[in-house]
Amino acid sequence: MQVEKVNLVKIREGEWTRNEDFVAIEEPLEISTCFRECKTFAIVMRTPGDDLELSLGFLYSEGIIDRYDDVVSVEVRSGTSQIFLKNENKVKSREIVVNSSCGVCGRALLYALEVLRSDVRIKSDVIFSLPKKLRDGQSAFNVTGGLHAAGLFSTEGEMLYLYEDVGRHNAVDKIVGRLLMRNELPASSTILQVSGRIGYEIVSKAIMAGIPVVSGISAPTSYAIKIAEDSGITLIGFSRGESFNVYAHPERIKA
Repeated sequence: MQVEKVNLVKIREGEWTRNEDFVAIEEPLEISTCFRECKTFAIVMRTPGDDLELSLGFLYSEGIIDRYDDVVSVEVRSGTSQIFLKNENKVKSREIVVNSSCGVCGRALLYALEVLRSDVRIKSDVIFSLPKKLRDGQSAFNVTGGLHAAGLFSTEGEMLYLYEDVGRHNAVDKIVGRLLMRNELPASSTILQVSGRIGYEIVSKAIMAGIPVVSGISAPTSYAIKIAEDSGITLIGFSRGESFNVYAHPERIKA
């Protein structure tokens, strides 16, 4: 369940009325890496549900696992996720809290960014269509208005995966975790569409997953543009209606 009912007082034109509303649930998930023993790697503030995909995608984005075969088993319980790994050298401990608004707060970008190799070209009409398709698929947002979404699409605009979360980066990690489980990485013929602004953590996760095109309905940050340019990512912002801005590598877009 991604939402819960709460009581509130509504004030409108000087009148106070008691009412109810639905809000997005935000709870901690303790992600532990395990070899001979389990150690807390991070505590992620997230919307419950799809914790397996979130845990795997998060560890992949952090460079702890390179493929699903690195994982022996996963135990997901209420509020905890224990990832048992084959390689002891991969086990690390960060013991930090990752809040729902920032996927990589408190640390520098650790990745040596690779240049993506993808020859895909995408029609403008496909990019125009993605925000509505993403919005139409947001079942929990329709109730609460308080969840971000990330959708993975084919170059023809077919929706492949969609996840919601209070953190836009969590929604992306869930997609990456799903791709990892299905042995579909790198996702070199796909488009990542997100529901908000595009920070560098979103672009860095796309780079790790081999996704060549990232699009958002809001603005990218300066560092997101920089690493997109350096790594070969086509970065699109302000995708609304029949308009969008291309901030890096426009050569993949065709009329």
